[in-house]
Amino acid sequence: MRKLSQVYYVSEIFVSIQGEGSVIGEPSNFVRLAGCHLRCVWCDTKYSWFKWEGKRMSVEDITNSLDKRVRNVTITGGEPLLYDLTPLAKALKEEGFRIVVETSGTIRPSQGLRRLVDVFSVSPKLSNSGHKIKYDFRNEDWPTYFKFVIVDANKDLDEVDQFVKEQGLDPRKVILQPNGLRGDYEAAFRELAQAVLFKGLPYRVLPQLHRLVGLK
Repeated sequence: MRKLSQVYYVSEIFVSIQGEGSVIGEPSNFVRLAGCHLRCVWCDTKYSWFKWEGKRMSVEDITNSLDKRVRNVTITGGEPLLYDLTPLAKALKEEGFRIVVETSGTIRPSQGLRRLVDVFSVSPKLSNSGHKIKYDFRNEDWPTYFKFVIVDANKDLDEVDQFVKEQGLDPRKVILQPNGLRGDYEAAFRELAQAVLFKGLPYRVLPQLHRLVGLK
């Protein structure tokens, strides 16, 4: 897949608490890049789908927009791996930032980028996304953890369990979270936790923390 140019189209840059995955709860700068090749039905950032709706920014523009007091930077999207992230990641490392990249896992990062990024948060898309994507992580060690969005606990948990076994994933690297578009988010989280316990699954269940505390 052809990657976008070294110029970045940015939907937004902001500071918040990291709400997901193994870095949950940590303050972070967020750089949301515009452009995505997927159209997940439950996507909560549809405004980042199209790169031309983002602001054209250079590496320097981006680094100058960060809160230097916060030493984490989360590069998200959209799908950030549509871009060549290496120049941006190099600049962030030179300034001493810890880097998290959130990706769908459909595009493999280069070896050079893997050496620069501290955490790859990989969110494979289940059929509940409206996509049927063929993944192969069997010989891949770059994902730090795998994060799955659960819409229908009974159906989706079986799909996750099959995915984990077929891909040979370490269950300790698997995180489940409820669909963020649910209006009754706390009830959705409770239902998911109960279903995981009922099925005897070994996966972590985490909320999107920013939803619970009312942050972006």
